[in-house]
Order: sequence, then C-alpha cells, then structure tokens
Amino acid sequence: MKTTLHNFTFFIILTLCIIPFSNAQSWEYVGTPGFSGGGVDYTSFALNSTDEPYVAFLDSLHLNKVSVMKFNGTNWEAVGARGFSTNQADFCSLAINDSGEPYVAFQDRSFLANQATVMKFDGTNWVNVGSPGFSAGGAFSVSLALSNSGVPYVAYRDHGNLTKLTVMKFNGANWENVGSPGFSDGQVTDVSLKLNASGVLYVAFKDYGGAYSERERITVMKFNGSNWETVGMPRFSNDEADYCTLAFSNTDEPYVAFTDKANQFKATVMKFNGSNWETVGLAGFSPDRAFNFSLTFSSVGVPYLAYMDRDNEDKATVVKFNGTNWETVGSHGFSEGRAFHSSLLLNSSDEPYLAISETSLIGLSYRRASVMKFTNTMSVQDNEVSRVSLYPNPANDLVTLTNLPYGETDIKVFDITGKEVFSINANTGIETIDTTNFTNGIYLVRIGHKEKITYKKLVISNKA
Repeated sequence: MKTTLHNFTFFIILTLCIIPFSNAQSWEYVGTPGFSGGGVDYTSFALNSTDEPYVAFLDSLHLNKVSVMKFNGTNWEAVGARGFSTNQADFCSLAINDSGEPYVAFQDRSFLANQATVMKFDGTNWVNVGSPGFSAGGAFSVSLALSNSGVPYVAYRDHGNLTKLTVMKFNGANWENVGSPGFSDGQVTDVSLKLNASGVLYVAFKDYGGAYSERERITVMKFNGSNWETVGMPRFSNDEADYCTLAFSNTDEPYVAFTDKANQFKATVMKFNGSNWETVGLAGFSPDRAFNFSLTFSSVGVPYLAYMDRDNEDKATVVKFNGTNWETVGSHGFSEGRAFHSSLLLNSSDEPYLAISETSLIGLSYRRASVMKFTNTMSVQDNEVSRVSLYPNPANDLVTLTNLPYGETDIKVFDITGKEVFSINANTGIETIDTTNFTNGIYLVRIGHKEKITYKKLVISNKA
C-alpha cells in the first residue's frame, strides 16, 4: 500500500510538472550569472535568426579589448578569440545580419584620436570592415545598425566635427558619410541609431544645440535620402534628458525613452504620432529615478522597457505598456546585483531577454556580464529555487542545472516509477549530471534548498 501511495504521489507531482498548472513566471539567468568571469563594460546584446543570444563587451580580462560571447544552449562560449580588437576599446555596439554574421562597432584606442572601427566575425576570425579607425576624429557614443540588406551604419559623436553628430555607412569598399558630417545643431551624447521597416535611418540623441534654455533635451532626426531632417520639433522633451534610446513599433512609429529631469529623473516614454511627440502613459511613471534604458517591441506592438531602478537598489526592472499604464514584467529589481548597460530584446516567441553588466553577489567591486530571460516556470510552488533551468532538455548523456541557489542544494532524480536514480548535494550555481546510464523516458528532478522545493521535468531521448 505504501509503494502504491508513493507512486501515486509521484504521478501527481510529475503531472504538475508536465502540465503548466501553476504556470509561475519569473526572470531566470541564461547559463551562469556573471559568465564573463572578469569585469566588463558597455554590454551590447543581439539575437541571431535562430534566437541564439550574443553579448559584446569590453573585457577587463583582456586589457579592455572587445570580446563577444554566445550561449550554445548549455554554456557561454567565446565567438572567436576573446579580446580580439587590436587595442583597448570603448562604446561597443553589436548587431547581427540575416546570415548570422555578428558585427561590432567601437571606439578604437589604437588611434591617438580614438576613432571608430567596425569588425565582423567571418566564421573563424574577427576581421575589419573597411579600414580601421575610419572616422575623421574621435568617435564617442557609438551606435551600430544594419539595414535589411546587411549594410552597416554607424552613428557617433564626432570629435572631428565639433562633437556634433555624424552617421557613416560601409559601401562595400569604404566608409562614407550619410549626408553631411556633423549635421546636428550642436554637441550630442547618448546616440541611438535605428532603421525603420522601410530602411529609413533615424537617430535619437541628447542635443546641446539651440537656445541655452533648450539644451540637453532630446532630438530625433531622419535621413530623407539627401539630408537629415528633424522628426517633429527639435529638443522636444520638457527638460534635460539622459540615457535616451530609440525603437520602432510594428507600425513604424518612433518611440524614445529617457531619464526625465522634468519629472524627478524618472522614466518617460514618448512617441511621434505623425505631427507631434506625445507621452506614452504617464510622464515619469517609474517609482523613483531610472537610468540605462533599453526599449523594444513585441511582435504585436507592445512596448517593453528595461532600466536601472533606483527604487530597487539600482537593480534591473522591465515594464511593458498595456495600452493605459506601464506594468511590471515579473518583479521590480529582479537582478541579483546593480544592473548597468541594459540591453533588452524579445525573441521570435516574444520572450524577453535582458543583458546587463551586473555587480557581483560575492562582494566584488567590478561588473560582470549576465543575461536573463523571462519565462514560464513549471513548478509546484513559486520560490527562489523555481528559477533553476535544465539544459539541454531533452538530454542524452549530460544535463546541466543552472541558476542553482547559493549554498547547499539537494538534487534528486526519480524515474517514472518514483525510484530515486540519482542524488547529490550541490554547493555551486551550476551542476552537471551524467545521464549516460539513464534509459529513455521522463524523469522528475527535485531541487531542495532551505526547506523550499521545486520539481522539473527531464526527458532523456536519442539513446540507441
């Protein structure tokens, strides 16, 4: 009778794991938190056409040169060599073309004037796109975008043109100016370059031009084929603004997000309605100050915004607009540490991914690269162990558990009859289980930590 009851209990728990009964949602780390190992700066994030995540960053383990890493389904691995730029870099920006080739633009410290360089990965090595250091002068606040046909464009604050805004493109042989160099009214910072669905170039920036009372506000400009023209009024924000970021809805409306001095440095999002810039929801909607924005859209046009949340110890918060108000995606301040250089994207299934440079849980002063994903967590209760992930699943010879809680964690694996087939006490954030001797079928993984328990379904397949 006891065995029958045990098997019945196992069946109920397994059913809860197979059927998304509780369907709890949470942010979980993709692979190991802080996967860069050493300190990073200027994290930039992209997804390829198969939704593989890539992150570019300045790599302190390699003299602050540029590194790019991708998640292979189990671990984060370097794309080519780490620290592949010739010298120290700054302001790196990553994009991937439709063929899956990653491009990265950055300020290149190989040159005395800190000019711009763009490189791409050819499948084996990182190679220069055109001449390195191609800008007329120093390139700051570098922003890279690729057209639908794969043409790379770079926007930057141009120290060869009075720190005004310049955009250049690669014509297949050389880098050439798009319109006039230094086309903004005055100095710029916080440059954000995007192409809309029709391939029209837009750029948003913090604008120091115009009358003194108007300076340091947001301007958006677009290229009309001959010249750069303002989209609506220049310097349209109500006061000084920082950390501006630009994105397009699925109907090609331009949106910008920024830190809004007129509203106590809280978050504000505005869109261009064809005539004027208007606020999306409330101006200054965040509970407290907000910084380091990243704005993107779902496939059905829902805007999502990530930011560093002063109300939650500078940790990461993501919100989305429901048509009336901005609502939190998951919990406020969900990252383990302070979140810098937010970079938010949604994959082809509209699942949000966020890349950040994050302060360490273990007291280190430097920031390391982490990527998190918002997902449905199929567990019998929603607690701190529910964010544990299994990769790959289905598995063959090995399965890796990531996002394990810090401290001793009890891991047990049961087969379909309820028999325990594996047990270990883990003390690290990641654990790999050898499943070579497991037969094909469904298993239940029990993860216990500090009297909290969650269950995960594991499938073993592809065995001869």
